[in-house]
Amino acid sequence: MARNTREEEKRLQGLAETIYLSDDTLTQKDVAERVGITEKTLGKWITKFGWDKKRTSLLVTKKNQLVNLYNQLEKLNEEIKTRKIIYDVPLWLLKPVKLKDEEGAEYLHYHEYTETDYPVKVGNTPTSKEADTISKITSSIKKLETETNTGEMLETGIAFLGFVKPHNLDFAKQFSGYFDSFIQTKLNK
Repeated sequence: MARNTREEEKRLQGLAETIYLSDDTLTQKDVAERVGITEKTLGKWITKFGWDKKRTSLLVTKKNQLVNLYNQLEKLNEEIKTRKIIYDVPLWLLKPVKLKDEEGAEYLHYHEYTETDYPVKVGNTPTSKEADTISKITSSIKKLETETNTGEMLETGIAFLGFVKPHNLDFAKQFSGYFDSFIQTKLNK
């Protein structure tokens, strides 16, 4: 394979980065084949330009994390709401007693009781452990909804570049360089 010019290499780097960051199901081999470069070259670029960190920050975007947290919270609440209520019936009422009938034959007698006359042992309210988990999930949701992470910045920058490119390609290229530097500083903190 012939060496590429600097412009061609920059173009291939940009294409490789876009494909690598946009589809986490693709392997490095798949990306390299699509772009027309070797896996070794792609591996060097991934390391040199920190694409792994960018990819990870895109995968753990605020939006994805919020969806996961809301799903966990919903599942936990549904489990609590639909679980069977268990009453604290004394054990002696649950165990049968051996009795003899008039002829002397033994039989088991079960006490009669009404379950609802006893306090709830496990009900449709969260246990202290579940309440703690709900509190932690809720706190995480609130924190995510009020702060900005690198993944979100990256998503916003990519969307902005997509908007600007058709209107002013030169500015988009210039902005892209500054934006990449900005993201690198955020990732290195």
